Amino acid sequence: MKKYIINLIVLSLTLATGCEKFSLIGNDNKNVKATFCITTSNFSSLSTKAGFEVNENTIANLWILQFDGPNDNSLLTKSEYKESITDINSLELLLNAGTNQRVVFIANSFDSGLFNQANAPISSFTYSQFKNQKISVSDEASMFAGSTSNYLRMYGCYLGDVPNKESAIILYRICSKVHINYISEDVSSIEDGVRFRITSVQLKNVPASSSYISNPTNSTVFLPPSVIDYPVTTGTLIGTTEESYSIGDYTGSVTYYMPENIAGINSSVGSQILKSIYAPAKATYLELKGEGIGNDGRVNEYATFKFYLGNNLTTDYNVNSNTSYSFTVRFKGLNIKDMRLEIIRISDIEVIVEEEWI
Repeated sequence: MKKYIINLIVLSLTLATGCEKFSLIGNDNKNVKATFCITTSNFSSLSTKAGFEVNENTIANLWILQFDGPNDNSLLTKSEYKESITDINSLELLLNAGTNQRVVFIANSFDSGLFNQANAPISSFTYSQFKNQKISVSDEASMFAGSTSNYLRMYGCYLGDVPNKESAIILYRICSKVHINYISEDVSSIEDGVRFRITSVQLKNVPASSSYISNPTNSTVFLPPSVIDYPVTTGTLIGTTEESYSIGDYTGSVTYYMPENIAGINSSVGSQILKSIYAPAKATYLELKGEGIGNDGRVNEYATFKFYLGNNLTTDYNVNSNTSYSFTVRFKGLNIKDMRLEIIRISDIEVIVEEEWI
């Protein structure tokens, strides 16, 4: 009888956010001069599997949308697209004076027609319609904008009077970042030990669309209408600033960018091992595939390991925007009773020999 032991350690990290202040200068006229100091929230830099550096903190272009109130039925009264931003610390705009205004900022769309008069007509386009605008996601490349460089779309919002006193404004990225490190330990010292040799990693159940709003504290459950699987990641590719991914036999790492997926919380989950059993149908998870290698070097089984994402290791299945998740998974053998694992033993595979009739 083979002996199987698993030792799994997972660490999660959510990066903090920060912001600067801005001030508005104006009078009671219809058009008032507004000067903004804008900053982006904290988010560490990493290269992507495409081999290009992601400009996670850069604001290349900006849409500014002003609504005449804070509610869903508030109307768009002014819009402007700035193709380039020279100084985010002193961004001058002309806005409409008013009370209880909403000013929305969308960075890095690289689309001057996104909210133009044809797509978002003044005095008839509502904030509700803006909330329903979607970014289509067919693969990970959909998360980036720009032609020669990869930029992340960002969202920021001001609520209050125009003009106003000092207020804080910050741009949040309209995506999540998921990074996994894995280590499969040597089990040659264990009698009949089986070591998990990883051959691929894949991010699955990724929402097929994203809104233009980013709220890192969002907890409202919303299962996406449809989900996709990112392409299978294998091999190794070096990015411009650091290793973008490396899928090795027994050690490796990979980073993905994905839309927010608020799949909910299930208090029935008492341990990490049970998380895959109670997972919502469209919750996002990482799938590691590989082989069980015996001490004699032969393949004994094929294995698939599912690791569900969330803001904790048990009950939470939410993947929030502008949040960086980093996990380290350590394997020590393969446990056939672990419900995160699907194991097919070589001896259990039925071999069908086709006979040729003449």
